[in-house]
Amino acid sequence: MVALALVSCAWHPEPPVAPRFVTSPETPEVVHCCDPVGHRASAAPFVLGGTCCCTPDQALVEAYHRDGIVPELDLFGLRSLYAARGIRTAEDHRDCNNLCRWGPHVTEGGRCLAPPTPGTPNYERIISGRVRRPAPATPEKETNR
Repeated sequence: MVALALVSCAWHPEPPVAPRFVTSPETPEVVHCCDPVGHRASAAPFVLGGTCCCTPDQALVEAYHRDGIVPELDLFGLRSLYAARGIRTAEDHRDCNNLCRWGPHVTEGGRCLAPPTPGTPNYERIISGRVRRPAPATPEKETNR
């Protein structure tokens, strides 16, 4: 009886986190593509003012070229642009949910391009484009002395 209880209550590891989408849906809800979502056709690199936050690799550069985006740029050049701006990609680190020393995510003004963790509020904000913006500073009222 005890053996049966031990076997039925055995620890089972959690399955790995699966991406929300296998390929990027062409819906308005995805504004910024990133690794878990998949690259969206015609999205330019974020470092060049676009909405693509995917980790730079050869397949991504080839997708840009197919779409006519930055045909003169190769993988080394793209990685160099991110590095020159101090942006850290998933090539440097990952699984930080943009809470690392380079965070927040680049879409929120930080220097972290690591993909946000799927299923988190941070992930939903990043891919939807509904990002946090700091509240405007309110001027202090002058006091009469």
